[in-house]
Amino acid sequence: MKKIWLIIQREYLTRVKKVSFWILTLIVPLLFAGIYAIPIIMATMPLEHSVVLVADDTHIFADSFQSTDDINYHSVASLDEARRRLQEDDSVSAVLYIPTRETTIPTDAFLYYRGDAPSMNVQNDVDHQLQTLLRNNILLDVHGISMDDYALISNTRIHLRTQDIETGREGFLEIKIVIGLVLAFLIFITIFSFGSQVMRGVMEEKTSRIVEVIMGSVRPFQLMMGKVIGIAMVGLTQMLLWIALSGIGLGAVQMANRDLFERAKPTEITQIATKGTDAVEQMAAAASEEKFPMKEVIEGLSSINFGLLAVCFLFYFLIGYLLYATLFAAVGATSDNETDTQQFTLPLTLPLLLTFLLVTQMMNEPGGTLATWLSIIPFTSPIAMMLRLPFGVPIWQVVLSAVLLLAAFPLCTWIAAKIYRAGILVHGSKVSWKTLWGWLRA
Repeated sequence: MKKIWLIIQREYLTRVKKVSFWILTLIVPLLFAGIYAIPIIMATMPLEHSVVLVADDTHIFADSFQSTDDINYHSVASLDEARRRLQEDDSVSAVLYIPTRETTIPTDAFLYYRGDAPSMNVQNDVDHQLQTLLRNNILLDVHGISMDDYALISNTRIHLRTQDIETGREGFLEIKIVIGLVLAFLIFITIFSFGSQVMRGVMEEKTSRIVEVIMGSVRPFQLMMGKVIGIAMVGLTQMLLWIALSGIGLGAVQMANRDLFERAKPTEITQIATKGTDAVEQMAAAASEEKFPMKEVIEGLSSINFGLLAVCFLFYFLIGYLLYATLFAAVGATSDNETDTQQFTLPLTLPLLLTFLLVTQMMNEPGGTLATWLSIIPFTSPIAMMLRLPFGVPIWQVVLSAVLLLAAFPLCTWIAAKIYRAGILVHGSKVSWKTLWGWLRA
C-alpha cells in the first residue's frame, strides 16, 4: 500500500504542477462567467440606428409600419425612388419592396440593401411587422375578427400541470431534464478526458522505457492502481476548483455590474414591447409568469432531492471513472502509439457513446424499459442513472445499479491488471485481440 501511495503522490504532484493544468483550471471558470455576463451586456448595449424605406405597390402596408427607437420606417412612392435614395443616401440602411400579385394577399416581399447587409434586428423587425399587418388584414377583412377578440382568443389557454397522484408533487420535466443532462455530461467528459490521460500516461512511460526501471521496485498492479487513483485525485481537485472559482467569478461579475444586471430584464422587455403593432400584448406576455416562470423554476428545484443527487453523483463519478480508467490503462499498455490503440478504445467507449445517442429516448421515458436497463448495466449506468435520478428512481433500482457497478469494478481491474502486466514490457509488436485473449488465459 505504501508503494501505491508513493505512485499516487507522484502522479498527482506531477500533473498539478504543470502550467497547462492551471491554465485550464482558470479558463473554464472565466468562460462560465463570460457566458453568464456577455448576453446581458449585449442586451443592454444600444443598437445602431437604421432607416428602412418602404415601397408598397399593394398600398396595404406602407403607412402601417411603426418606427421604434432603433428603426425608422419611411414610405416612398415607388421602388425606383427608393433605389435612388439607397444609392445616394448613406443613412438609408435598406429598402423594403412589396410587389403586387394577382391575388389580394401578397405572397412575398424583398429587402434590398447596398454594401453591408441589414442587422438581424432590422430583418427580424421587418419580418415581424409584415406578418402582423398581414394577419390583421386577414382577420378584419376576411374573417371579420377584431384585434381585441383575437387577443382574447390567443391569450386564453389551459395550464397543464403534471403531478404525482400519491405525493402531489409537480413534474417540472424541463428543469429535471436540464439537471440530468448537465450531471450526465459532466460524468461523460470526466471519464473520457481523465481516462485518456491515464492511457497516454502509460504509453509515455512505456515508450520512454521509464516503466522498465519502475517495474524493478513495484508490481504492475501497484503501478497501474497508483496511476489510476492519482489521476482521479487530479480530476477531483480540478472539478472542485472549477466549482469554487466559477462561484467566485459569477459573484464578482454581479458585484461589479450590479446596475447592469438590474437594467437587463426591463431592457429586454422594452425591446420586445416596442416592436410591431402588438406592443401592449407583447409587454404583458413578457412580464407574465408564462414568459418568466421564476416561481415554477424555484418550485421545480425545491422538488428535487439534491442531497441524494449529490451522493449519487459522487459515487457514479468515482466508481465510473475507476472502472473505465483501469481499462484505459490496460489499453495504453498494449501499444507504443495512440494509433494502434484505436481498435481497443472504440469498443471500450462504445457503451458511453451509445448512452448519449439514446438520451432523447431516455428523456422521453425516464422510467421506461430502455432507460431502466441502461441505468443498471455497469458500463452505461454512470451516465444513464444521472439522467434518470432527477425524475425519481425506485430505491431498489439505485441499489441494484450501485451493487453491479461495485461488482464490475474489481472484475475489470483484474482483467486490466492481467493485460497491463503482460503488455507493459512488450515493444515493437502490434497487439491483436487474439494476443489479448492469450494474455488473459495465461
